[in-house]
Amino acid sequence: MAMVARFRVATRASGIRRQVWVHVYDDVDELARAHNKDRGRPYDPDEDIGGGLASVGGWHWPQPDPGPVLVMRLWTKQLTTRTVAHEATHAAAVLFFADHVGGWDSRARTFFLGDNETLAYLIGDITSEVIGGLYRLHLLPSS
Repeated sequence: MAMVARFRVATRASGIRRQVWVHVYDDVDELARAHNKDRGRPYDPDEDIGGGLASVGGWHWPQPDPGPVLVMRLWTKQLTTRTVAHEATHAAAVLFFADHVGGWDSRARTFFLGDNETLAYLIGDITSEVIGGLYRLHLLPSS
C-alpha cells in the first residue's frame, strides 16, 4: 500500500470541533486513485494531482452530522508549506461554509464547496513566501 501515514488534525476555530484526516502517500498515482474514488470520479493518469481534499460521507444539510468528513491527501515528494497551506485552504473553506454560511442554496456555495482553487493557490503561495522570508531573516530556527 502506498499510504505511509494517516493522522487527524482538529480545530474549534468555527465554534464547533471539526476534524480533517490527513493521508500521506509515497505513490502519487495511488493518491490520485484514492482522491478520485472519494469524489466519485474515474481515475485519469493524465490528471495532475499532487495533493487533494475530498469530503467523504457525513454531509447532511442543513447541519453536517457528524462531518463533513474531510480527507486531505499529501504526496511525500511535495510536502511543502505551499502544498499544505493550499490543501488546508480547501478544508477550511468547506468547514467555514458548513458552520457559517446560511443555506445550502447560497451563492457562496460555489466558492466554498467548489471552485476555490485560485484562493487556495494564493494562500499557499503567500504562506510559503512568508515562511521562506522568515527563514532567510533567521527569524525561524533552521532544522
